[in-house]
Amino acid sequence: MIGIKEIAKLSGVSPSTVSKIINNKADNISQEVKDKVLAIVKQYNYTPYGLPAKNNKSKSFTIALLTSDINDCSAFTTGLMHSFTQRGYSLMIYDSQKSLETERVNLAKIATKNLDGLIWDPCSPESISNYDLVRRLGVETIGVNTQIADINTRTINYEMLGYRATECLIGKGHSRIMCVTGDDSLRAVEVTRGYKKCLYDNSIPFDDELLMRESGLDYTSVVSKGTAILSSHYNTAENIYTNLSSLMIDIPNDISILAIRNYERRNLGQSNVSAIDIPNYEFGDYIGGCIVDLCEKNEPSLPEFVYEPFVDSMKTVDVPSEAKNPKIMVVGSLNIDNILYLDDFAVSGKTQFASESVTLPGGKGLNQSIGVSMHKKEVQLIGRIGKDMEASVILKKLKDSNVNTNLIISDNARPTGKAFIVINREGDSTITVSAGANNDLSAKDIQKQKKSFKNTSLCLIQTEIPICAVNEAAALAKKNRAVTILKPAAISSLEGINCSNIDILVPNRNEALTLSGKETLEEAGAYFRNLGIGTVIITVDKDGAMLFDSIGVHTFDAPAVNAIDTTGASDAFISTLAVKLADGYDMPSSITCAQIAAGFCISRFGVSNSMIDKETLDRYIIQKRIELKKA
Repeated sequence: MIGIKEIAKLSGVSPSTVSKIINNKADNISQEVKDKVLAIVKQYNYTPYGLPAKNNKSKSFTIALLTSDINDCSAFTTGLMHSFTQRGYSLMIYDSQKSLETERVNLAKIATKNLDGLIWDPCSPESISNYDLVRRLGVETIGVNTQIADINTRTINYEMLGYRATECLIGKGHSRIMCVTGDDSLRAVEVTRGYKKCLYDNSIPFDDELLMRESGLDYTSVVSKGTAILSSHYNTAENIYTNLSSLMIDIPNDISILAIRNYERRNLGQSNVSAIDIPNYEFGDYIGGCIVDLCEKNEPSLPEFVYEPFVDSMKTVDVPSEAKNPKIMVVGSLNIDNILYLDDFAVSGKTQFASESVTLPGGKGLNQSIGVSMHKKEVQLIGRIGKDMEASVILKKLKDSNVNTNLIISDNARPTGKAFIVINREGDSTITVSAGANNDLSAKDIQKQKKSFKNTSLCLIQTEIPICAVNEAAALAKKNRAVTILKPAAISSLEGINCSNIDILVPNRNEALTLSGKETLEEAGAYFRNLGIGTVIITVDKDGAMLFDSIGVHTFDAPAVNAIDTTGASDAFISTLAVKLADGYDMPSSITCAQIAAGFCISRFGVSNSMIDKETLDRYIIQKRIELKKA
């Protein structure tokens, strides 16, 4: 075992200097020398020979934590231990179990130990009666979450956390914010103070009726009182979330919820509620540094604990419902497109070489949702994918395109859909689809997302998914007063489709003739309208489009373009049509813009990467001096 002489030799000082430093009698020794000696003492775990069991004058490099409840401070303790490990100290933990008497017994035990310092988390306000026992220990002490005088105390700034949480909600446009607490704890009081201060700083009047206790909440009237809830405790927020959800209140569409959460709870199962975490780990790391500095006389006073909080997710936080712009819902297929570019379509018995092959995310649901998003519109997509590499590619593409993917379902049983597309030199294409998970999208899947149809202006649906899902989506959209647009792709009949819920039908030339059984497009248009569909738009490739409505038949010319890939023409057309209708333009103006978008798309390779953006479309309209009219 290493002795004091070896420590002195390694440090380059005399044994008496080492003795003075480890026995806290080094007032006339420079901090540099003290730091050097202490570093070597810690490194070699040196313990002076012959020390009695209790000698408060010698250094043990051990700190005691007396906590009110060990179950509430695991993250704090982990941060503390991290700090001590970095500084060569050990930690002894005593749990008071929220009992004043147990706290008193623990202090008696601590008095028998040779410790350098104590971190004290009092079990209650009455712990002041135990302060004299703490003082008699004669060691450096830091109090945590206590207001006892004459003791170095540091607390987490709950007022600041309450302020930041309120600031987040105000930033989303909320002014009627309820503050809900479960008790009169220091945390609840400080969070409420931060809430009030933030309201004041943002010139929002404080309403005492918005300050509530969980026990007194009338859940049936919560939405009528305010647009957002701030909770000082996460379990309170979870209870609020559960009760409101059981009343079919849509969170966050109807009301936002934000909580202050203990760090320890972040990994306890799924988090339903958006939260700002209490920085218990960071606070423990900070306290560890403070107590060591006090014990080694490095700092005459404790620095402030500085921490910038953040909201972990916006899962239950959104703008107030009355401030939302209506969104566009897309229900449809999700595929990986495998594209071959050939001079001519394949002939039996003849081998051809592709000039190029490309793999891209596709499917009409994906293409149309991206087309909508390119115009800076909020869009949600309902579809089904597998749990495979192709699914990951699709989700990344959608997220990169700012499409809300929360409603997409991952299928354990089926792979992600695949499309095999062959394109000839004229830009014409043939498509073969392996539907995969798309075939499992059910009416029940759609029904589960019925809340998401609220505040929807248009719903775009395609028939590359089961007809039961098509009908359910159209029914929910109509129930929420949304305009429905149906693309009847890959079907030979409208049988089974509830046409009374379809506002706009957009077949191409071949689809119109096949589905109607008629010989002319004029006859086909009249047939569809007789089924109860108010508006029919038949796209006829380079010949433009034909509109059939209550007024009559109207034709629209297509812009002249060099067609390279016609695969995505209808998706570009429908997504832009929807965007312009959502912006309030009349049908002819919307069709004109949709024709431009389709022409832009087919002049490029691929579909999802060839949708026109808002700026490009606006620039084209200005250059061509196209006049658009509001409805």
